[in-house]
Amino acid sequence: MRLHDPCAMVLESRIWKGQQGEQWAVAHLERLGHRILARNWRWRRSELDIVSRHGDTTVFVEVKCRSRCGDTTDPRQWMPSDGQQRRLIQAAHAFQQSDECPTPRLRFDVVLVRPRHAKPWEVVHFQDAFDSTALRPRGGHPRLRWRSLR
Repeated sequence: MRLHDPCAMVLESRIWKGQQGEQWAVAHLERLGHRILARNWRWRRSELDIVSRHGDTTVFVEVKCRSRCGDTTDPRQWMPSDGQQRRLIQAAHAFQQSDECPTPRLRFDVVLVRPRHAKPWEVVHFQDAFDSTALRPRGGHPRLRWRSLR
């Protein structure tokens, strides 16, 4: 008889928690009037967790699901790193050039989701969390020329 691999169980738990966090983020965005265009949209090594349309703006949402971030919502503790922001911006460029992007106005939001035992999960939404013009992608796709997304 083979015992369960504890590492695999932890990974499954993290995947489940991440999926649940994205579900809470989608429900939150829909309550705010967002129309979900795509979930887990992949381009190369990058993934856009949620892409939505809110009014005349296409919103790229990075979801962070943290159970052990204390009671702070200080963005410095969970904001995507510079490298991750670059990858998100590059993926947004690819999405913008696809036929799936309905609006020229774009925004990058971050949603922090924190599981709570015996309570509804907490959702903290930071609109315009980072600026696409602040970081210039290194390298990138040869057919995707850099331009400001604003």
